Amino acid sequence: MKAAIYTETGTPDVLKIVDLPKPSPGDGEVLVRIHASGINPSDTKTRAGLFPLPEGWERIVPHNDGAGIIEAVGADVPDARIGERVWLHTTQWGGFDGTAAEYTVARADRAVRLPDNVSFDAGATFGVPLLTAGNAVSMNGPVDGKTLLIQGGAGAVGN
Repeated sequence: MKAAIYTETGTPDVLKIVDLPKPSPGDGEVLVRIHASGINPSDTKTRAGLFPLPEGWERIVPHNDGAGIIEAVGADVPDARIGERVWLHTTQWGGFDGTAAEYTVARADRAVRLPDNVSFDAGATFGVPLLTAGNAVSMNGPVDGKTLLIQGGAGAVGN
């Protein structure tokens, strides 16, 4: 499978397209054929060397977020998930392989059903920005029935 990788941190010039073996899902994981990969500021900062990398890394397939279709499941994941359209979040978090590839393996709980009326491109933008915004709004408790003022709603999270 084709994948973007980097073996050293730096400018975008450190990215290379290579052939890697197609991964297989382990226990509690799903194999997703990626249709769109989302890039977050944390992805570019990690590639640039501004954030710590996992110990023992030799190469990174970047990008935490993406969207695609589940093609295989590991043990403890229902076979019924095969063929499911999903959006992915925090896929590369704490590991080496993200969504900048034709396939990725993700924890099943990080592969969220994507409605049929939502494009893969849109789904690839949900992940980290959506979770960050949701946590920011709800971190002090439920907001049902309340009016919220969102100041500075700009960038990926604000949108």
